[in-house]
Amino acid sequence: KCPVISYKFSRYAHIFSAQAALFLVLRFRAFVMIVYLLLAVVAFFVCFALFANRLLGLPPGPPPLPLIGNILSFGGSADNMDRKLLEWKQKYGNIFTVWIPVPMVVIGDHKTMIESIVKDGEAYSHRYVRKVLNKLANGGDYGLVMNDNAIWKEQRRFALHSLRDVGFGTSAVEDSVCNLAHEAVSRWKNDHEKEIDVTPNVMAAVANTIWKLIFDKTLPFEDPLFNKVRFLMDETFPQLMRPYVFIIEVVPVFLKLDPLFGGIFKKVLELNNQFLEILRKEIQEAEASDDPASDPNCYVHSFVREMKRRELSGEGEGSFSRLQLAKAAADVWGAGFETTVTTLRYAVHYLVNYPEVQRKMQKEIDETVGDKTIRMVDQKNLPYCCAVIQELQRIANILPLNLPRQVAFDTQIEGFTLKKGTTVVPQFQLVHCDPAEFERPDYFCPERFINEKGEFVKDPRVTPFSMGKRACLGENLARLELFVFLTTFVQHIEFASPTVVPPKLETIFGFTKPPKPFTVVVKDRTRI
Repeated sequence: KCPVISYKFSRYAHIFSAQAALFLVLRFRAFVMIVYLLLAVVAFFVCFALFANRLLGLPPGPPPLPLIGNILSFGGSADNMDRKLLEWKQKYGNIFTVWIPVPMVVIGDHKTMIESIVKDGEAYSHRYVRKVLNKLANGGDYGLVMNDNAIWKEQRRFALHSLRDVGFGTSAVEDSVCNLAHEAVSRWKNDHEKEIDVTPNVMAAVANTIWKLIFDKTLPFEDPLFNKVRFLMDETFPQLMRPYVFIIEVVPVFLKLDPLFGGIFKKVLELNNQFLEILRKEIQEAEASDDPASDPNCYVHSFVREMKRRELSGEGEGSFSRLQLAKAAADVWGAGFETTVTTLRYAVHYLVNYPEVQRKMQKEIDETVGDKTIRMVDQKNLPYCCAVIQELQRIANILPLNLPRQVAFDTQIEGFTLKKGTTVVPQFQLVHCDPAEFERPDYFCPERFINEKGEFVKDPRVTPFSMGKRACLGENLARLELFVFLTTFVQHIEFASPTVVPPKLETIFGFTKPPKPFTVVVKDRTRI
């Protein structure tokens, strides 16, 4: 063997061995660092899940995960959300904390709701606002619902006064609702014994009630604007309950990832802009029709007159801007339209699934009212119909998650101190569907609200319009619509299942929880 070659080989072998050893050491250290990092992440997740509520002084609740909280527990389903919230109430008590993904203190029993959001109402008067969504969609805090500042107080007060001035709660509005109810009945009579979806007819009746109050006009049934608005709302509401949309409020920088999530935010903004553009056109038409020499006929007339008064007096517009008008109109429309339409669709579904209830309503109406136009004064003579509506409002969970509020200042609730800014959700459905409150809560039973004398008993535990300082602005109108529309429909029409087995109730998970489209057979009662 050549000694020179042997020497060089030996030298390089030592070098390669040293490099290999160094490489292995570095890999081992990197592996150890990764293990430590993973252990640290796991430890953080565990500590966050176990101690987050305790460290913040919040009531107990299901362990949350960082960034996403408890969102995954709902599985993207409104029915799952109902079940999980009731399960957590039974496990953690009437007050518990859920992270969606910010911590929200859920109030789940009627007594505590009265003690907190009613008797201590000022402490719970602020609204939890999605700041990122509000800024992107509205340009800031505008409107009557998702707002929480001096603008909200001034605008809510003005809306109440102006809507009363244009007939809100008067016989004129009741006359309009009665006429719209009979128009819907006439269209259904033309569809005698046909299988149809009742939604378009219900939607037209409710929409024109609100449209008249806001814009002083009604739209013909065939107007494509109905379908356009319905499409925009059907597309928008499900997006608002996407986990990604909630997470953005915690980590706004994630907005840059919107394309990776299918452009959810972009879609919401586009739909919102389309809806606002429709409202702006209607506002322009209403403004052009206003006669300053007469009393205002609608909300737009009152608002525009106040804008002009402030301009002439030199006060400045304050909160009376055109953007505020458009957003307020959107809120009045959305609150008064979607919830009432959804409730009436639930009503038809339950009447088809419980035909004996429908027959009892018809019998009561036939014996007390006959063929006359049904009005609110007839409530005292229609106790069973009133019980049906209250049972409907108990069992039909229109909002998967009630509108959250924020604590205005430090306050006490059931031994817990809620700091200023804490988000609180009075979840009324947890009372409505709790077996401890109502026997067989999943069963549609109006008789539970009829006493031994056959009288209707109003149950204070059924609170579909919320309570306290954030109670629904249009409660009286909604009660008028539900009573007159439903009783008039049943007075003239029989709703029947198109199949031997009635349609199963399936819902859509969104800002509201409407039933999935279903069909029924409508029958003119005079031709049966």
